[in-house]
Amino acid sequence: MLTIMVATAFALGLACAFLMTFRTTDPAQLQQSRAELLRVGVQIICGNCSGEDDHPVKTYIDRSGSCAQCGGNSYLLASAVAANSVVLRQARLRDRQIASSHGRVIPFEIPASRTTRSERIAV
Repeated sequence: MLTIMVATAFALGLACAFLMTFRTTDPAQLQQSRAELLRVGVQIICGNCSGEDDHPVKTYIDRSGSCAQCGGNSYLLASAVAANSVVLRQARLRDRQIASSHGRVIPFEIPASRTTRSERIAV
């Protein structure tokens, strides 16, 4: 009985060794473990959290696509708001510069085309 158990264990060990050495690897399978996913926070301005403030509260979006603080779905990307505010700030600055320069006289026609002095000007 002991001889049969030893022979069976030896045969199983030999079969496992044989299968491990001669098994073919599947090229579709990964040889190494997967790399950890990169997580990047997407900054948003949530309509529910910010309310009517002049300076909106910036939060982050969670994995399900909602606000991380309140779970709301009414938001804008903070990068889009920042880009629009830069354009608006430049337009306001240009308007202030024009208003503080007491106006400028701009002729209606190109100076090279004038043969005589024209009285048509824009103020």
